Amino acid sequence: MPNTNLAQLGFQSETMDFQPEINIQRNVYQVDALANKNPGELNRPVVKYKKKRKCMDYVKTTIPAIDWLLLNYNWSEDLLEDIMAGITVAVLNIPQGMAYSILGNVEPTVGLYMAVFPVLVYSILGTSRHISLGVLSVICLMTGKVVSTYASDTIADPEGYTNMEVATAVTMVAGLVQLLMYVFRLGMLSTILSETLVSGFTGSVAVIVITSQLKELLGVVTVRRNGPLQVVYTYYDFAVNFHTINWMTALVSAVTITILLVYNAFLKDKINKKLCMPLPIELLITVVGTTLFQITNIAEDYNMIQMGEIKSGLPGIQVPPLKLFPSVFLDACIIAVVAYSISMSLALLVSEKLKYPIDTNQELLAQGMGNVIGSLLSCLPCGASPSRSASQQTVGGKTQMASIVSAGIIVVVLLWVGVVFEPLPRCVLSSIIVVALKDIVLQTLELPRIWRNSRTDGLVWLITYAATIVLDIDVGLLIGVLVSVLCVFVKGVLIDVHALGRLPGTDLYMRLDTHGDAAEVPGVKALRFAGSVNVINRFAFKRKIVEALRSEYAADALVASAVPSVAVLSAAPPEPGSRTVVLDMAGLQYSDAAGTKLLCELFESLVADGYDVSLAAVPDASIGYMRANGLLSARFFPTVHDAVVFHQHRRQSRLLDAVVVKSANGEQKRF
Repeated sequence: MPNTNLAQLGFQSETMDFQPEINIQRNVYQVDALANKNPGELNRPVVKYKKKRKCMDYVKTTIPAIDWLLLNYNWSEDLLEDIMAGITVAVLNIPQGMAYSILGNVEPTVGLYMAVFPVLVYSILGTSRHISLGVLSVICLMTGKVVSTYASDTIADPEGYTNMEVATAVTMVAGLVQLLMYVFRLGMLSTILSETLVSGFTGSVAVIVITSQLKELLGVVTVRRNGPLQVVYTYYDFAVNFHTINWMTALVSAVTITILLVYNAFLKDKINKKLCMPLPIELLITVVGTTLFQITNIAEDYNMIQMGEIKSGLPGIQVPPLKLFPSVFLDACIIAVVAYSISMSLALLVSEKLKYPIDTNQELLAQGMGNVIGSLLSCLPCGASPSRSASQQTVGGKTQMASIVSAGIIVVVLLWVGVVFEPLPRCVLSSIIVVALKDIVLQTLELPRIWRNSRTDGLVWLITYAATIVLDIDVGLLIGVLVSVLCVFVKGVLIDVHALGRLPGTDLYMRLDTHGDAAEVPGVKALRFAGSVNVINRFAFKRKIVEALRSEYAADALVASAVPSVAVLSAAPPEPGSRTVVLDMAGLQYSDAAGTKLLCELFESLVADGYDVSLAAVPDASIGYMRANGLLSARFFPTVHDAVVFHQHRRQSRLLDAVVVKSANGEQKRF
């Protein structure tokens, strides 16, 4: 960010009553001289201390609940807060579970099942103390797409699969994929989905979810679209069939959305400050709506779509159809990675805030087992919900005991209370979904800020967002990942070469284009290199070095070449040692054989053309590799200042020797 006033960006420098100083007087060192000072320690063996682990340690690592629940749980201090947090999460789970089940094309009770079985598994195997597993809008929508693709009417097609069979098949395969990732220790794969990519992806998915809910919100008679351009086609169908709108459904949706928006914007903070736990506004609206349509005939009179039959009790164990596994494998893999990445990001965010460790691979085991067991008990793939996790943490939850309490409450609802919600119109739940996604949709407003900070991140966000909306969820995510990886690759190949100048009165060398008070040392061209030198960018590295020297010594007619050539500079060499080049290599990340060979050629051609070349601050691992590949005559210095002072002293010695020689020949001595 050249010539930028840091104060304008919000940075402040610390002021002191006195200015501390660094006063060091030492000899100029070369790297070899430093190494030779203690030759006996060069091959000093590195002793690694590894604690011998007992069998019980492995058991505790694999089942963390043994440690936090059975051995170290503070029943007197933490239990009450965990109970309050569990109640809070449970009252959020009831409306969210039933609402997000609509996105997955399954029965409303499935979302409640997901608040029990995967949650209990995770509380035993997971390492995060605060994330709340269960329904997640993105995952439910992705699963619903697969369900609508492979499910069929079993009455018309006895050989087909029901919605629940397809959903549980996806859940089982996703769980197995996560377990396979755990076996191969692939927890680091969560880093593939960067924060910017996830922001663009979730923002576009929120648009797709809201679009898919128009049918429920307004009661318009349309078919559900899937695949490329589904958003465009949905709005087209909506415009064509607008005359079928159910005005009572639209009115109820508008009232529900308005109440939720007004409460969240103006009343939420004020009311919650006076309560021991957040007011469950979604549950209150669900209860009020159920009561209203239970005691009246509004839904029947205006043909509103209601929840219908809600099964009571817990589901039986049922193995998903194995024949579906190959068909849903690719979609399930994407769902597994997305669910893990979003949950892992949330877990790391909370753990960093509260200062406790997270085991990324153990999280794969916990979520994978949760999905595998959940698939046997009529569950969709699970993920961590930001809203429920935030509530669990802010209310005061300390451990996953809060999740166990929440699951217990949901079991009670499933056994005895669930059937009460049968009269509730589906538009109420759709309204809850839309309002819950408001903040995610508004992430679009962050694009200008992201673009200003990094055009690369802005490009990744924009491409992911557009591709997901225009093409499809899985295709958009794949394109986003490819673009993100490509940007990382391109940045790894790109190199930067900048001229350095010395800050007056210091041994610090800063970029001339960003520090106005830095000045070049007379007779010395200091260049800072950052990046890698490899088979892909080696000629670009050579060209940038030569161009930097050409700008300094334009009168010497330097000739840059983009092909391997020893003759880089002019054929008329100046006096040897009259010009000095110091390459600051502290930013060297990696140099392969081809890059090192070109570096040797460049070094030799500069020396042949009269340049005195030195390398400064080369990483230790690269020095040996450079010399092993032919760079034997180079001088390596620990700092740029060492190299500059060395060459200044050397030049002064040469001038003094020249004066002495002239005096010996009887010529007049001048000083």
